[in-house]
Amino acid sequence: MQISECATEVKTMAVTRTHFTFRVDTWTPDGESIVEHVAGVEDYELALATYRAAANTGLALPSTLREGRASDRGQPDARPRLAP
Repeated sequence: MQISECATEVKTMAVTRTHFTFRVDTWTPDGESIVEHVAGVEDYELALATYRAAANTGLALPSTLREGRASDRGQPDARPRLAP
């Protein structure tokens, strides 16, 4: 390979998204930790179908469908909360 060929190659990098409009997660039985981040999607109907599929796996693990930006690394949700 010549130097001119190396200089013109285009490299692509995979980007892993961590913030989604809707998140589907399964939790430990005590509800303290996420066992698996099942899906992160932008479409509500797809998120609901994914949640229902995760809840009906027969593994007896609690599943949640959440809306928001908090990631699965324990970062707090930065959105302001309304007072009750």
